Amino acid sequence: MRIEAQVLERIRALPPEQQEEVLDFIEFIRSRRPIPAKDRPMGLCKGEFRVPDDFDAPLPDEVLRDFES
Repeated sequence: MRIEAQVLERIRALPPEQQEEVLDFIEFIRSRRPIPAKDRPMGLCKGEFRVPDDFDAPLPDEVLRDFES
């Protein structure tokens, strides 16, 4: 007998309040395993913005102070 059929057979034999507990447990199990995100296609925002030439330049001292406080 397949696992799905065994599970259904045993769930059907439970009283309704225990069936609700099984349903809650299933939702708990599903919440522990995140659904993998789909990869976004490359170049999705192509042409919508430009990265400045000084993107990786050191930040000014006044900006750095804001991060350090």
